[in-house]
Amino acid sequence: MKRIFLVLALMISQFAIGQNIVKEHYTVSGGLLGAINFNKFRVVDNNLIDYVTQTGWGAGGWVNIPLGKRFSFEPQLMYNKYVYKTSSTSSLLANGNIGYISVPLILKWHLGEDFAITAGPQFDFTGSVKDKGNTIVKDDVAGTSISLNGGVEFFPHARVVPFVRYIYGFTNMDARDVPASTTEWKNQNIQAGIKFRLFGKHVLADSDGDGILDKDDKCPAEIGLARYNGCSIPDSDKDGVNDEEDKCPQVAGLAKYQGCPIPDTDKDGVNDEEDKCPQVAGLAKYRGCPIPDSDNDGINDEEDKCPSVAGLAKYQGCPIPDGDGDGVNDEEDKCPTIAGIPANGGCPTINFKAESVQFVSGKSVLTTGAKNELNKLVKIVNEDYPDVKVTITGHTDNTGKPEANQKLSVSRAEAVKTYMVSKKVVADRLIAEGFGADQPIADNATAAGKAKNRRVEFKVSQ
Repeated sequence: MKRIFLVLALMISQFAIGQNIVKEHYTVSGGLLGAINFNKFRVVDNNLIDYVTQTGWGAGGWVNIPLGKRFSFEPQLMYNKYVYKTSSTSSLLANGNIGYISVPLILKWHLGEDFAITAGPQFDFTGSVKDKGNTIVKDDVAGTSISLNGGVEFFPHARVVPFVRYIYGFTNMDARDVPASTTEWKNQNIQAGIKFRLFGKHVLADSDGDGILDKDDKCPAEIGLARYNGCSIPDSDKDGVNDEEDKCPQVAGLAKYQGCPIPDTDKDGVNDEEDKCPQVAGLAKYRGCPIPDSDNDGINDEEDKCPSVAGLAKYQGCPIPDGDGDGVNDEEDKCPTIAGIPANGGCPTINFKAESVQFVSGKSVLTTGAKNELNKLVKIVNEDYPDVKVTITGHTDNTGKPEANQKLSVSRAEAVKTYMVSKKVVADRLIAEGFGADQPIADNATAAGKAKNRRVEFKVSQ
């Protein structure tokens, strides 16, 4: 019975909203516009008169009437100021301007949202005439004229619309009574400007009239509900139980189980009435529970070599080994077979004064004190830690050229290596590198800082 009422309610709602189908369209819009006019007279049958392009202005209003998705009709009303100038003294208007009341009647072809082509007639009514030479008056200029304009608009549906168009005049603007004259003065103008939309909007489509716009409607040809993105209540598994009542909407089932199949929730072959772990797939031997993982390390007890201690699969369930027992595991220990300390990456601390390894100023010649201190290092390396390697890095302050500092730092590191090799340290255990002034440990702006930066460092690894 509940399902019958639900179907009836849906049918009634469909009938009620079926009358509200809306197609995507633009409403009537309008606003103001302003423009710059680049104009001059086009003189016909007289090659001796040449007008210079002058700059004027225009302003007015517009109304756009949509004629469909691609076309619209746009009448405009403008006041245009055209400025004229020529060196000819026999011209209609040698130096002055004319004010026009202009009525462009424009047909627009919309090529998407970003671009439109415009064309149509324009009717101009002469309003004022100003002649700086005082040779003509208003009656000498035609009171009305006809032109054809064509151009483009950018983002024609936006709030602010740039446009440009060419206006080609057909009417002779000379109204003087000049006997036997064949010369004609006709307007031509390039107009560039901006339109400002004050009213009008874009109405999006709702093809099925369900109150959900097509852009958001996953089923635009089907009356549906907002919570289903415009689609009707689904029955995803096609079992006759709709998803709002179906406890298992993705799996075909039976009404007696509210749309679910005979339950085995964890799909382990053990039904929920006998399954001790009904939410987790398991094995019959564990009464429907999975193989236990006592230490919760993700490796079940049947495969775990350390079932009571959490570990990693790569070590068969045991923790990362620490071969030398120094508290640093082998994956992080730079000396995995020699006990060390965490601060040295698992390598031992070698107790000698690296700061005492000094050189003759500006050279890579070891001082006597430096050799004495290196003798201690040689004894430790050869006798106490015969399996370690030592990286020797030379550093300088920033005095002098970088190339020279780099060369000196390498030479000093090599000098230390050469000395230690001479004391029976195997050369393969020693690595000499130089970094010039690139790795300072103190401020090179002070003498004390520079002294600290002139150093040799020693790092132990295995």
